[in-house]
Amino acid sequence: MDTGALKKMLRERRIGFAMDEVMSGTHRFVEGAGPAGERPMSFRVTWGTRRLWPYLNPRDANFMSNFLEGTVTVDGLVEDAPCRGRLDLLYFSGAKIRYTFDFKDAAGRPYRYIGEKVNIRPWNLHRTHATCYGTITDLGSGKDISKSVLYFRWNTLPSFLASLRFV
Repeated sequence: MDTGALKKMLRERRIGFAMDEVMSGTHRFVEGAGPAGERPMSFRVTWGTRRLWPYLNPRDANFMSNFLEGTVTVDGLVEDAPCRGRLDLLYFSGAKIRYTFDFKDAAGRPYRYIGEKVNIRPWNLHRTHATCYGTITDLGSGKDISKSVLYFRWNTLPSFLASLRFV
């Protein structure tokens, strides 16, 4: 990015950032919703904000709320399905991080994933920032179909940090 473009973005207060994150682990279908047993699940997403000023303002509705888009793989349901939603950093209001995104299966049925990293405290960041408990809901029926535990793998930290960029 050239210096002139960056100065213009700063002057117009339309600078933001994005990062790429990978979470992987396992899920289990609730009884009757899919194949039995523990199965792999992962998502690769880009998240961030297009406008840093509202993002950093505690009085703004978009305070620490990020766009999120990428792909999700849920063994037995979808593979590399496009997903879109948001990532909310709820450090002050709930001591958690919440991932919410929608996706569709090959037949076009809509689903929603909500995952949370919970009980975030300064002394346990190594665990709480790395473990996400999630649920997939069939939006057509409104029923939960899967429960998951996904992890941020510490060996991906260098690529995660290197992915930080201005948008």
